Amino acid sequence: MSDLILLAVGATALFVIYLVRVLWGRGRAAPKNTPANDAIIVDGSNVMHWGGEPSVKVLRGVIRAVTAKGFAPYVIFDANVGYKLEGRYLDDVPMALLIGVPARSVLVVEKGVSADERILEVATERGLRVVSNDRFRDWSVTYPIVRQKGRILRGDWKGGNVVWRSK
Repeated sequence: MSDLILLAVGATALFVIYLVRVLWGRGRAAPKNTPANDAIIVDGSNVMHWGGEPSVKVLRGVIRAVTAKGFAPYVIFDANVGYKLEGRYLDDVPMALLIGVPARSVLVVEKGVSADERILEVATERGLRVVSNDRFRDWSVTYPIVRQKGRILRGDWKGGNVVWRSK
């Protein structure tokens, strides 16, 4: 009988610890990767199509080009990026390894979350530029930065290199 009581006390203690951790953490937002001060946001789900089909090579090339311009790339992806590139789900760390950047520089948004909105939200909050060919028309009222000249850097992938568009 004493073994059963000891087991019940132990299970109850673990359950209480679990509840405290869940309730204590509920009021605090989960920490998210945040861009560096010299960052530029790369719309990874858009950029990976600059050469046609989704491509890790193109992503890496754009990241190299952005870095050469003196920016620290902060790459944001739609939740389905892993399926498009590797045929399976990939979150922040595996995507960072795949494209060759630190994990703190990658955000794969959760399923059901709009990467476009997260890109524009971070860009607005931090005053950052965005690398994308997306026009973000659906977001222009909520995020007027999409209409500001020079806030969205556009480009193409030609002959294995990024060709930046003026505008």
